[in-house]
Amino acid sequence: MRLAYARADGESWLVTTRVDIELDDEAERLLRAGLRLRVEVEFAVARPRTVIPDSQLALVVRTVYLEFDREAERFVVSSPSADARAEFATMFSALRKIGYVADQPLVGQDELQPGEPHVFSVQARLFPDESGWWSRNVTGRLGFGLVLRSETYTWSVTP
Repeated sequence: MRLAYARADGESWLVTTRVDIELDDEAERLLRAGLRLRVEVEFAVARPRTVIPDSQLALVVRTVYLEFDREAERFVVSSPSADARAEFATMFSALRKIGYVADQPLVGQDELQPGEPHVFSVQARLFPDESGWWSRNVTGRLGFGLVLRSETYTWSVTP
């Protein structure tokens, strides 16, 4: 986690994060061979009293996909929910784009009790998209799937 903060804009609390996602040469080779990766960045805000069953106030998961377009020789980052697509010459550039999220709405400003600290958190997860390519080429050989998680980064905000 390189950067994480929350700010109020008058209507809601917005979260901005930069997660450094690094993949090795073998991952790039698998992407070029047809692997499609799903990356989820999970944002949450909770009351500081975690013993209360409903301490979580909001949870938002942003999902994007990373794959390689062989015809264009470009790495493609796509977000079906936002109907967005961007192409990059390098895997590094694509991963930088995926790791930066600016002004993600998380919770209404009036939902946080003034003067009371609230815990904001962010975690990134990366795993193969459930596709036939992964099943044919990797899972069968290894006998298991792959999920990579960052540590959960938390910080306190008192409105």
